[in-house]
Amino acid sequence: MRFCNGIHTTNAHCFLLILFGIIYLVIGLCNHYFFRTYGYDYAMYNFAFYDYAHFRISDTPVHLLPHINFLQDHVSFTLMIFIPFYWLLGWLTGTYTLLIIQTAIILYGGWAVYQLLIFKTKSNFLSSLALFQYLFILGRWISFTNDFTTATIASSMIPVFLYYFETKKHWPALLTFLFILASREDMPLWTAFIGIFLLVSHRGDRKQQIASLLVIALSCIYFVLVFTVIIPALETEYKKFSMFSYSALGQNPYEALIFIVKHPVDTLKLFFVNHSGDPAFDGIKQEFYVYYLIFGGFLLFFKPRYLLLFIPILAKKMLNDHPVRWSMELYYSIEFVSILPVAVFLIISELKSPVVKRSMAIIVCAATLVLTIYGLYSPHRRLNWWGDSKYAFYKCSFYNPGFSSKKVHRYLKIIPADAAVSASGNFTPNLAFRPKIYYFPRVDDATYLVLHLNSSPFPVSKERYDTEIAAYRGSDEWEEMVNDNGFLILKRRTEFSTNKEVTKTGNK
Repeated sequence: MRFCNGIHTTNAHCFLLILFGIIYLVIGLCNHYFFRTYGYDYAMYNFAFYDYAHFRISDTPVHLLPHINFLQDHVSFTLMIFIPFYWLLGWLTGTYTLLIIQTAIILYGGWAVYQLLIFKTKSNFLSSLALFQYLFILGRWISFTNDFTTATIASSMIPVFLYYFETKKHWPALLTFLFILASREDMPLWTAFIGIFLLVSHRGDRKQQIASLLVIALSCIYFVLVFTVIIPALETEYKKFSMFSYSALGQNPYEALIFIVKHPVDTLKLFFVNHSGDPAFDGIKQEFYVYYLIFGGFLLFFKPRYLLLFIPILAKKMLNDHPVRWSMELYYSIEFVSILPVAVFLIISELKSPVVKRSMAIIVCAATLVLTIYGLYSPHRRLNWWGDSKYAFYKCSFYNPGFSSKKVHRYLKIIPADAAVSASGNFTPNLAFRPKIYYFPRVDDATYLVLHLNSSPFPVSKERYDTEIAAYRGSDEWEEMVNDNGFLILKRRTEFSTNKEVTKTGNK
């Protein structure tokens, strides 16, 4: 155990970060190498990253519909902030770059969890267990099914902000706070409640209370700015903002706020009932509550001020129109993964008896270990959305995509770096560092088609997907360059090459 420039480190702390860092990198990089990353969303992120790095804000061709840019899906400036990493790392790490950055930020958040707990509790034991829970909890593993998300980035930076705030490192705290705000349009609502939590927690410390009020004020101002100025400015006839999916409350944040004020009981009921109208989704919300209460969430009720950290993220989750968002699937628990260990172990640190304190910490971590292992077996979960194929690094099948990835990567080198390409969903992320990458069956002016007969056709039907492929293979306009166990590369014949959009079946 040692202190280095005011930063506390231990062998256990470093070991956990290195071990899980290696595991996370194996998961992310192997998924990408074995073509398990996907067009929705990783190709979109990669294309936007490439586009911003070349100082453009283009319509993203990965959308099946034209005239839609990345900012119209989420008001996120994270990839713009990451532009230097494109030029520093991109030449070496290519389309793996964002996965590496995400892993580094997750670990940064873990480091902050440990440092914050050390600062507040002076207990290496509690700090190490909090770090373990942050790294191991179920939602962390399941989030890898989404490859890369700004939600993971922003959530991982919340412990970093709290650490800098609590240690009164004001400039790092401010920069971290602004980074979080810039990550997603919904973050300022969460940071406003975090500011309220900090205000309540620092009674008697005038400077920290002023800083807390500043957090609240900036969060509210930015939230209003996003929804009244930025989003309307980004909307076009082709694309309206569609991320506000709370029709049970209203059609926009203002209507939702009015409903909550006028109908508090009805709003509270929505946190627990299946309001989709489909009985297939009964029990989804209850499953989430059971898991996260056992992970230590029950302790929040003994220190109610900590509930302030969870009110906005729980409302965002449970009041949404889409049942999958109520669940533990995909990245829809990532905010809880990032903040729950902080709250739980700070509450445990306030227990009076050292024996009770240590026992409770061990019980919470043991419950996290057992229930996470149980939940990782996807049939145990109510929604088996993606299974475990994208995070089960402990299985041999994880390293066997069913075809020769090495051979496919060699084939992809045939395609010029600046060529316009239309590809099946699981190949688009690897090809996205180029001016034009289309999501098949959108083809437009692509000069190469990169396809696999057994790829997932989402979001079109399998019938349409197969019909489109057959049409292009049978056309005189295209020549077949590669045909290897279902993997195809087709090239547009020179006499048909054009800069105009091609109105074939892929653009219906």
